[in-house]
Amino acid sequence: MLKPRYKKRCGYIAIIGPTNAGKSTLLNAILGKKLSIVSRKIQTTRTRIQAILTRDNSQLILIDTPGIFNPKRFKDRSYIKEAFSSLENSDVVVYMVEANRGFDNDAYASLSKMILNQQIIIIINKIDLVKKADLLKLMDNIRDASAQNDIYLISALKNDGIRKFLDGLIGKIPERDWEFPLEQATNISDKFLAEEFTREKILHLVHKEIPYSVIIETEKWDEKKEREVHIHQNIYVDNSNHKKILIGKAGDKIKQISMQARMDIENYLGKKVHLYLFIKQKKKNTSLEFME
Repeated sequence: MLKPRYKKRCGYIAIIGPTNAGKSTLLNAILGKKLSIVSRKIQTTRTRIQAILTRDNSQLILIDTPGIFNPKRFKDRSYIKEAFSSLENSDVVVYMVEANRGFDNDAYASLSKMILNQQIIIIINKIDLVKKADLLKLMDNIRDASAQNDIYLISALKNDGIRKFLDGLIGKIPERDWEFPLEQATNISDKFLAEEFTREKILHLVHKEIPYSVIIETEKWDEKKEREVHIHQNIYVDNSNHKKILIGKAGDKIKQISMQARMDIENYLGKKVHLYLFIKQKKKNTSLEFME
């Protein structure tokens, strides 16, 4: 007797929430590999990152969006638009709440107005930072304010509660054919991810001195051998002072950036990486080369 064939399931999931709620950390925990960059600074995610998780007969296409925040500056409005545009074609919306910051009723109410037929799941992240009594109170507040019962408790950083959340998520996606091959983990190019890894190290190591206007571009990607790649990246900054900060004393800062970025790129590609960084001023186009 033939065994019944399980129907395939496939769905788009938009991950929405405040800045620094842990959306990128969640994405990396789900995949079990680094795909989206993480930083303590706001607006770390500048574009929609699509991660693809295929488990058994189900394929989840997860979209990490820029955080929802008050656009105090005009240029920030594009990030808000990017976040909400992710909702249009999603099957499920995952709204992330920080356990230590509580539930923003106004932000959730605004989000609800933009949701049409999508199902909603609420996850409370960073549960390791609050007491159990406070967590239970927060859950009651969320149920009262949102009328939602699908609430999951997780710690994305510690990989706690992720499996239960995924089981619930899979139960909400529709039956349809997969859109990506079994082994594919993202629709984002390797070059873009390599640039993002370098940008993450700049945000982490340089702190407040370098603004978000820094741009990373791949000038050359040369795979001379099967398991080896040479990458040339340009780091564009606004002025000579920013260039000096990135270089650091005796080149120590750019060396740290290059070393840590190279390690992340190697881990992701599974190849030996030679990373060459060129710091360039946007207008004058002067540069300084560093090779790792």
